[in-house]
Amino acid sequence: MARRPAPASLNPRRSVWTTLGSPDAASPAPRSSSTYGYGDVVERVPVSRQVVALTFDDGPREPYTSQVLDILRDFGVHATFFLVGENVERHPGLVRRMLREGHGIGNHSFTHRSLPTLGASAAFDEIARTDWAIRAATGVRPHLLRPPYGAMSSTLRGPAGVASRAGHLLVMWDVEVRDWSSSTSALRVATQTIRRVRPGSIVLLHDGGGDRSRTVAATRWMIGYLSREGFDFATVPELLAQSGR
Repeated sequence: MARRPAPASLNPRRSVWTTLGSPDAASPAPRSSSTYGYGDVVERVPVSRQVVALTFDDGPREPYTSQVLDILRDFGVHATFFLVGENVERHPGLVRRMLREGHGIGNHSFTHRSLPTLGASAAFDEIARTDWAIRAATGVRPHLLRPPYGAMSSTLRGPAGVASRAGHLLVMWDVEVRDWSSSTSALRVATQTIRRVRPGSIVLLHDGGGDRSRTVAATRWMIGYLSREGFDFATVPELLAQSGR
């Protein structure tokens, strides 16, 4: 994988470029005037056009991750995968495929434990171990972090928090329809997501952590419908680069 020159200045409190565009960053964004920085929290990105970011948590896990990747490939759509470190070690080839096919990747902890319950040192270790697992598999290190369960605290966020010290932007979501629940059908996942999506939305889905066949089916329906409605799809770094903030 080709390495780009380092930015002239790597200021963790400046632009999304400095957050995501260092030479070892996964799926770096183009230069942007955005002011997102390490330790900031993003739930939705203000944009001027119909674009949405699909994100998948808890993988990689087979056969669901491969099925999702096949659907994204068929539609020519890119998404972002928030990876559990111990799953990365089991399926490094899938992570390499994600990058090869143009998807974004992020850190979702090593063991999927609630980070605020661990204390700063143990939370940092969960993040760092996952970064190293991803780098060992792909040669790149992510700069996006989604804490398991969306559990957030002052220990994690802010310029002095664990995420900032680890060099990560915290990525949450504004659309979530419990696709992980066995009581939620694929049709409901698709229809409820479609109803809630707005320009700049970050959609939470899951390709790991259990039977994700409903999510796989819903993903195909959602992409087809939203595409017909004029929506484009972007990775989280690409969406951040379009921010009007």
